[in-house]
Amino acid sequence: MKGNTTLIVSFILALLLLITLKATAQQQFRLNKTDSFNLAVVIDPNASISENGLNIGAEIEYNGTVYTRAGVTTFSKLKDGYTDIIGAFGIVFTSGYFEKTTYYSGIRLGVIIRKEANATAGLEGGVDHKITDSIILGIRGTYDYRSDWQFYGADNGTQYSTFLKLGYYW
Repeated sequence: MKGNTTLIVSFILALLLLITLKATAQQQFRLNKTDSFNLAVVIDPNASISENGLNIGAEIEYNGTVYTRAGVTTFSKLKDGYTDIIGAFGIVFTSGYFEKTTYYSGIRLGVIIRKEANATAGLEGGVDHKITDSIILGIRGTYDYRSDWQFYGADNGTQYSTFLKLGYYW
């Protein structure tokens, strides 16, 4: 399964690169200067499919030249359940005349709760696109160090994840 995850993350990163190249070739790629907020629902489709459950979360995010986000994700299908509370911050870029697409990259810090709390930290990058004046769709790739794998008797390590986002933007 790890090979499939690496393939999916590689494909997503290549897709993000192509989108970025297309955006910079046709329209100016620049730091975002528009302030906004969004409330969103996120899912991890790879984990949801592989575990036959729903890995779902909710988050609130501020975007300007930098972004900050707080989110909670839960996956009750896993042994004894799973909840994480993760914050993220980083830099935001945009392209296009109407700033409909934003690109971001940053750092993630949080806690994973199983029978006890475990730390997690990592990196993320993604793209959000406004499909209407108030609805956004996004995709995010993450690479996190996870200290909860001892729960399964394994050594702690890093993991790629991909999230799809549907949000309300204002």
